[in-house]
Amino acid sequence: MALPRFTLRYRHLSAWLFTLPGLLAQFFFGWFPVLFAFVVGFQRYYFVKDAEFVGAQNFREVAADPLILTAFQNTLYYALLSIGLTFAIPIFISILLMEMPRQTIRWMMVLWFIPVASTAGIAIWKYMYNPRLGLLNGMLAGLNLPTLKWLDDPQLAMFCLVLPGLILFGPGLIYIAALQSIPEELYEAAELEGAGFFRKMRVVTLPRLRPVIAMMLIFSVIGSMQVFELPFIMTGGGPGYATTTVVMHVYNLAFGAYNLGKATALAIVLFVVIMTLILIQRRFFRENLD
Repeated sequence: MALPRFTLRYRHLSAWLFTLPGLLAQFFFGWFPVLFAFVVGFQRYYFVKDAEFVGAQNFREVAADPLILTAFQNTLYYALLSIGLTFAIPIFISILLMEMPRQTIRWMMVLWFIPVASTAGIAIWKYMYNPRLGLLNGMLAGLNLPTLKWLDDPQLAMFCLVLPGLILFGPGLIYIAALQSIPEELYEAAELEGAGFFRKMRVVTLPRLRPVIAMMLIFSVIGSMQVFELPFIMTGGGPGYATTTVVMHVYNLAFGAYNLGKATALAIVLFVVIMTLILIQRRFFRENLD
């Protein structure tokens, strides 16, 4: 039986009314700032002065600024270290945890989730790195080993920023949730074929995890290229400019020099770089094997 036209219109109207607040929030807090950024990037825009259209001058200044090149080099170096050292480990730890009893898995998930209070964890790591009073140098001194400068060493500071990610990297919980959705029948069939642990991981687990791994890799690339809180809290961008990242430099330009036009131009360049990396990743690492 066909519904009356009035009832259909009422349903469509109700659907739009329920959707409208979300659409407005997405527009004003999502798309509008992005569109406005592309306007500000072509202006000499300060907080205390009227905006002036300058064309591509902000982008030319970004290209000619040697400190911005250093910030990009630091950011790429951090991204390579972060993804290389912290991305794969949670995957294999999650697979190993699934071999444990269910009760043990629940407790391990709780213990894994507890350290993910990132800002507090970063502050704790900063004090652990303290050259005079920090826990790490205290352990080295207790073993009669030479102490290190840690965050005060330009060659070591970036690695020190990545190290907390081994503990504070929360997506391992997502891998465990994905692993729990894999049917047990697949593992039983593989065992009947004589497959051991590593073969089951290769032919059953990793193919089923591939979509989740691809998604988390995208998030890891985006997050590592936009890193801000780690160097901001732990080093302030130092020593020198050894840990100054692109987002930190955007912050310094916008809220230190009040040059919002150049800061926005730099943010747009970072956006283009990240999108290029994501497109390359999507080209060579697909969610399925087809």
